[in-house]
Formats: sequence, C-alpha cells, structure tokens
Amino acid sequence: MKTKWGIVGMIVFFLLFSQVLCERVERVVDGDTLLLDNGETVRLIGIDAPEYYKITDAEKFGFDEDYLYEWGVKAKLYMEDRVLHRDVFLEYGWERRDKYGRLLAYVYLGHEMINRTMIEEGYARATPEFDFKYEEEFIKLEEEAKNEGKGMWHTENEKNLIPYAAIFVSIVLGVIVFAWFKKLK
Repeated sequence: MKTKWGIVGMIVFFLLFSQVLCERVERVVDGDTLLLDNGETVRLIGIDAPEYYKITDAEKFGFDEDYLYEWGVKAKLYMEDRVLHRDVFLEYGWERRDKYGRLLAYVYLGHEMINRTMIEEGYARATPEFDFKYEEEFIKLEEEAKNEGKGMWHTENEKNLIPYAAIFVSIVLGVIVFAWFKKLK
C-alpha cells in the first residue's frame, strides 16, 4: 500500500511541476507568439520574428520596415503551416512568464523544436540580448541561415552581388556603345 501511494505521489508531483506541457495551438498571433486552446499565450523563447501588425525594430534585423512587414506576414504563415490546430509540447525556460503574462517556452512539434526551425529557415532572428538555454546554438543557426541566404536573409547575398552586377552591366554597355561609335566612323 505504501508503494502504491508513493507512485501516485510521484505521478502527481511530476504532473504538477513538469517542465513539459502538451497543448493544442488555437491561433498563431505572429511568427513568435501562439495562442493555445486553453487561453494561454505562448512567446517562443530565444527568437524574434518580424511583426506584420506593427512597426518592427528595424535596427535589430538590419532591414527597412516594408521589407520586415513582408517577412512578418511570411513568418506568421509559415508558423501557421507548422503548428496551427496541432498538439505541441512546451518546454519552459528559466522564467515561466514574461512581463506581459505570456508563457515563455520552447515549442515542440514531435521532436522538432519550432523555435530552432524558425531561425534555421530564416523566419526569425536569435535574441542574444536575453539569456536562454539554447542561446549559443540559436546564434550559430542564425549565422548559418544568413550565410546560406535563407528566408529574410536572402537579400544579404543579393546585396553583395549588386556591385558586381553593376560593374558587369557597365562593361557590357561600354562595349556596345564603343561598337556603335566605331560603326559610325
């Protein structure tokens, strides 16, 4: 009998103080915030996706507001495609809630950590201004996404190509103009 109550007590303790919770996603607010069917709002730890409903701090991303608005919409749609109306697991961080009362969590769909995926695919940036469990990994993933030109970071590669494209076009136009003038003589 003692063993039976001991096991029941352990199960109750685990359920009450577990760091992992399974919930269904009712609505995607944006690329880093979810509304669960139990009414709780979850803010994904360690990521910052552009906003589509207000001005994003463009300096954090290094892009203009119009571009970030476009990627805010894309981040929300991508998040909806991944988790909307699905059961997800929440792993809580060091702090359970933020100053707005939202749950702070790493969100899992099966074995996939959605926080990680959003950074890997270029829909969000890492937030090194906050301390969190996977900080170093997320920063590295953001750098990889930038280097590979994924998601919103694709323009980084395009920006590097613009000077070379301009030089190429100038040379081609120069050759054409030179040939045209030579033909006139």
